[in-house]
Amino acid sequence: MPTFPASPRRPLSAVLTGLLTVLATVLATLLLPAGTAAAAPVAEDCVAVTEGRHAGTFATAGQTHCLELPSPQGARIAALTSRGGAGVTVRAEVVDRNGTAQCTAQELSRGGCALTGTAPFRALVRAGDESATGPYGVHFVRTDMAGNGCQVLPAGSFADDAAAVRLETGNGVFSHCLTIPADAHSGSELLRIRYARPDGDELWPDYEISLVDTDGNGPPSCYNHPAPGQSLRTDGLTSCSFTEGKAYTVLLEGQDAPRVHTLDRRDVTATAKGCAASAATAVGAPAVSGTSGGNGSLRCHRITTAAATDRLILNPRDALDATHQLVMSDNGGIVCHQKTRACSATGSTGYQVVTQVPENWTLPASYKLDAWRISTASGPGPECARPASVAYGYGPLTGTLSEERTGVCAVLPSVQGDSFKAEITATDGGTHTPEPALYNDTGRNLCTGHASPYSCQAGDRSVFALALPDGTDRTAYRAALVCDYAPCGPEEVSVGTVTPATAQSGSVATLTVQGTALGMSTTVQLTGGPAPLTATTTSVSDDGRTLKATVDLRTAPAGHWSVTVTAAGFSYPRGTLTVTPAPASGLGTYKPITPTRLMDTREGLGAPKAKVAGGTSVALQVTGTAGIPASGVTAVVLNVTATDPTTASHVSVYPNGTPRSTASNLNFTAGQTIPNLVVVPVVNGKVSFYNNAGAVDLIADVAGYYTTDGTGSTYKPITPTRLMDTREGLGASKAKVAGGTNVTLQVTGKAGIPATGVTAVVLNVTATEPTTASHVSVYPDGTARTTASNLNFTAGQTIPNLVIVPVVNGKVSFYNNAGAVDLIADVAGYYTTDGTGSGYKPVAPTRLMDTREGLGAPKAKVAGGTSVALQVTGTAGIPASGVTAVVLNVTATDPTTASHVSVYPNGTPRTTASNLNFTAGQTIPNLVIVPVVNGKVSFYNNAGAVDLIADIAGYYTS
Repeated sequence: MPTFPASPRRPLSAVLTGLLTVLATVLATLLLPAGTAAAAPVAEDCVAVTEGRHAGTFATAGQTHCLELPSPQGARIAALTSRGGAGVTVRAEVVDRNGTAQCTAQELSRGGCALTGTAPFRALVRAGDESATGPYGVHFVRTDMAGNGCQVLPAGSFADDAAAVRLETGNGVFSHCLTIPADAHSGSELLRIRYARPDGDELWPDYEISLVDTDGNGPPSCYNHPAPGQSLRTDGLTSCSFTEGKAYTVLLEGQDAPRVHTLDRRDVTATAKGCAASAATAVGAPAVSGTSGGNGSLRCHRITTAAATDRLILNPRDALDATHQLVMSDNGGIVCHQKTRACSATGSTGYQVVTQVPENWTLPASYKLDAWRISTASGPGPECARPASVAYGYGPLTGTLSEERTGVCAVLPSVQGDSFKAEITATDGGTHTPEPALYNDTGRNLCTGHASPYSCQAGDRSVFALALPDGTDRTAYRAALVCDYAPCGPEEVSVGTVTPATAQSGSVATLTVQGTALGMSTTVQLTGGPAPLTATTTSVSDDGRTLKATVDLRTAPAGHWSVTVTAAGFSYPRGTLTVTPAPASGLGTYKPITPTRLMDTREGLGAPKAKVAGGTSVALQVTGTAGIPASGVTAVVLNVTATDPTTASHVSVYPNGTPRSTASNLNFTAGQTIPNLVVVPVVNGKVSFYNNAGAVDLIADVAGYYTTDGTGSTYKPITPTRLMDTREGLGASKAKVAGGTNVTLQVTGKAGIPATGVTAVVLNVTATEPTTASHVSVYPDGTARTTASNLNFTAGQTIPNLVIVPVVNGKVSFYNNAGAVDLIADVAGYYTTDGTGSGYKPVAPTRLMDTREGLGAPKAKVAGGTSVALQVTGTAGIPASGVTAVVLNVTATDPTTASHVSVYPNGTPRTTASNLNFTAGQTIPNLVIVPVVNGKVSFYNNAGAVDLIADIAGYYTS
């Protein structure tokens, strides 16, 4: 059995002297013929000795003492001598009565000396240093019998009070022997020896433990488990395999120096005692918990699994990365040597995981043990994701690991030779990131490195895993595997068809590329016009076979454009895209529809059932739904509501597949519910919703759409006029609208609105002084009310919102859901079928005015009682003439006091109509459709001072 090394600090000269002495001794031994003793005369004055310790004295230098042994022929013995300390260090050899060599000193120290010659047998003892004189000792032990007078080494458990034997040396004692009975051991056991750390210049510790069975068939197979980072090992672990039915002698050969050794043994097979039992879990399941106990304390966990073909990942974690694990199979075989990192185990239905924090390591109070079943005979665990392609890598993955979800995994369709960089970052600002692993089919982790990016080599179908690291119980992360030499996986890059073959000028076209090993870095370029056009890759299917990209043709001339796809550094010409001319006018007419809910992220309607996270967008299909045609739609009118946001943020609604501008549509604070009307261009049949920060649920109710087929209504703007005010009895009874009731407003034949031919009206509706939180729906008179709403408010709040509502019977209706509220309605225009109105032209949302920056107006808050004018024609794609009205999203921010803002035609008398109502410090948006006079619109602030922002959405022109 190997020597347990021990190494206290000593002066360098003493260390060198000791090393030279050891080397001299080793060389002297190596020079002897194998299996023979050194030639030496047999002294005539042999002294008979008994088994056990014998003490003698060398009176003169160079003496050889002859000790006649009581052991018979056929016996096996050990002769243990001091390895230092008090007395003379000696070497012993054994010969028979005829002087025939029997055993070397090495065989004697390890208990393997077989006496095969003629008795009596004699031990020849010499001083290691021929000039040395003085007392010495030799300890003789019979190792071929259980009843040899040695103390029994009892079987222990993994309990804190496990049985142990205390062995003292010094005062002439330098060795001990113990017995392990034949019927009291398992097939594999863990031996532990401990001794006190020496002080100062005390003797360099030196000892050796040997085990030998009674049959003389050689020592059992043992392995000393190293303790990393320890120069002096005073707490050592050794695992040994034992044969059933055999007794063993344990020999401790040490020093004649005051020292205490403690020795114990524990079963580490399936019958081990004191192990906390639990079953292996799925990847990411909560870990097993344990308390450290104290430096050096052993803890045991028995982890079971259904089949020996299962592969487990066993990983100890603690706040200090100090807990070591030693893993043994059910038959006691070593699965993983002592270490702090994860262990891959297979071949057994149970494992004994022995944990320990070595001496001199900083001790954590407790630890966790992940015990994941990462695969079975049928393949990796079902909880692991299975991406269809890793041509360019895998991910990015985002999420949070905690003690509730300790890891995630994926089965990658990789092949031998694939190489990845694992880029791992903490997204919560922390310093701890998940630890990546890439396991091949033998369970070997092929990721290397100590910080991101890690280098990971792959095999055929590797398992990628992210584990909660030491030092934390929670970490938010972003993780991505990037293929070093694309494409990775079994497929080569190929490019097939690109569709469609035609697209219309003035649109944003979506191109679909078919092929293999396509990625987000794959690009599509059009050439043949005034300048090349590069499409924006928006998505790639999981299998890497379908890519979608959008190309902006809004300024592209008609003609034939050549299509080239570039993937993994190679270009593939793929035919032509024929760009057809844009529609002659491009102007839209309005088609009102019954207000209908198209999207609600709380319910998974129209979008995934989840809040929209900060920095992300969701797309809503609008064409082909709720009566909206599948084609010919240029813009839709949506009432968008943000609810239950986790933090202050803003939402932008913009054409799908186009770059998002700085324009916003809703601004809100944490927990607020706020609506706003949006008129947004439609691209690809969709519109997109972007949330800037936190997370928020979004609701979208459609009110109508614009079409270029000429079947809709044109718009007639009018001077903003108040049609209803329940506080004054204007247009309705002088009373708050009670919860669960309606009021009806006559709109045709009023304020310049004709009596007939009106399909819809544009109203700025304000709710004020509500008695409780509620919502108001504005809908066509005489029709069934849907779930769509237009205003949401809390008790005491004043809030406006623009409404475009169909007109039936010349009227519109207002429904209040709860409590009681006063309602105000200001008309801004109407839609007519008489053909005298204006058509609508949507534009990309663009910021025209921001008084905080001096954009479009002086860089100053708008003072109370004053107005600012904004030039709208001739900017942002709006023509210089022929514009009758513009659609603006107006936001009031950082007001110094409660007030209201009116937006009205420049150069005309301002009426009592208002568009925004706010309190001090509030940020609130509202959509405005306002007539254009002199190419401008004006903004009036009633009181205090406020910053104003205006984003253009479109314009009306004849």
